[in-house]
Amino acid sequence: MNTTLNPQPYDSLTFSCRKIFIHQLKLDCWIGAYAHEKQHPQQVLFDCEVWISLQDSTSSSDDLSDVLNYDVLVNQMTEIALAQHYNLQETLVDTIADKLINLPGIQLLRLTSAKTEAYDNVKAVGIEVWRRKHS
Repeated sequence: MNTTLNPQPYDSLTFSCRKIFIHQLKLDCWIGAYAHEKQHPQQVLFDCEVWISLQDSTSSSDDLSDVLNYDVLVNQMTEIALAQHYNLQETLVDTIADKLINLPGIQLLRLTSAKTEAYDNVKAVGIEVWRRKHS
């Protein structure tokens, strides 16, 4: 039996970070390159995972001001997604990812978007990106 774990892009962060996640943030976004997509907003689901260093995600006094508040992630994702019409999910996801990776303490980020109304016979179509903080 092989007990060797497959290396993951975040293995070195497993024990030095805490993972914070937002699952299925649902927003009605103006998104799409086709003319019919520009007539009304479409539902988009976002999943976001950030790995934040333990020193930046631990509070010795159990105080919210000592850690990254989930509100910051949700609010920034929402603000960017609703700010304008995006033709491409790629542009929207890159814009959000580039903003979030620069928040204090975040070392790694994974962000997905899923358009749930793009096709009648498809549950969702989407994009996934990863970002790593550069030292």
